[in-house]
Amino acid sequence: MQSINEFTDGRWDVADMVVSIDGIKPKIYTSGDVFTLSFNEDNITISSDVYGNGITVINHNGQADLTINLSRLDPIWKKVLEEQAFKEEAHKIVIYTPVEIISTSSASIAKIPDLNGNNEAPTVGLQFHCVRASVDPNEDQK
Repeated sequence: MQSINEFTDGRWDVADMVVSIDGIKPKIYTSGDVFTLSFNEDNITISSDVYGNGITVINHNGQADLTINLSRLDPIWKKVLEEQAFKEEAHKIVIYTPVEIISTSSASIAKIPDLNGNNEAPTVGLQFHCVRASVDPNEDQK
């Protein structure tokens, strides 16, 4: 029988994460989540007929929403504000974490995000709609 203590030797260091948008690495993030990724469809759904006969449906839809949380002082935010093409084109985004590699070559900025002004560091949740995103193991970390 294995003890729970055998599974506590993992290591997660946020400094090991690398985010790249079109080859540009953001310099200033917000506190909290660096990014969040949410796929739009389940991998598997179940359809049933009126008699309860089930059919497992495997979906291949990789559509996802990816939010990268930056400081509004980061140069990428300045690009969003100044360059119309940057707002309209599809972007290649790659994120390396200690566990996985997240990638998409079809990320478009959803909208200008909500902004705030207060006595905290200025933040922006830059949301991208991805036609197809993938999550793969980071083999370098095994």
